[in-house]
Amino acid sequence: MKKIIYSDEAPKPLGVYSQGTVGGGLIFVSGQLPVDPKTSKFIEQDIKKQTRQVFKNIEKILAVEGAGLKDILKISAFLLNIDDFKGMNEIFQEFFSAEPPARTTSTVKAFPPGVLVEIDAIALKPSYQGGPLK
Repeated sequence: MKKIIYSDEAPKPLGVYSQGTVGGGLIFVSGQLPVDPKTSKFIEQDIKKQTRQVFKNIEKILAVEGAGLKDILKISAFLLNIDDFKGMNEIFQEFFSAEPPARTTSTVKAFPPGVLVEIDAIALKPSYQGGPLK
């Protein structure tokens, strides 16, 4: 069964999508932009600061289901400029120093003005006991 999740502590969706969904023991977090949820504005154009903000937003959404960054199985990261890979990767290392999740990183042609990175995630729900995915 699919369940929609929402956190008041993460940015509100900018379109017709959910912050996250749960199904079959997995949590799917929609792509997060570097938005400060308190101001609803993009933070400054610095890849490290933006990446850190994106992970904070993902963390708040996962917390709705009692999960954390340690429960992430797969991340997809999208960069406006491949030259920002090193800075993004340094912040990734801060959050995932041990047992990092699988990851795909690619570039995109365009983002909203001021945005350098977007990241989505798939995590295992901590209370999931295994069994067939439904």
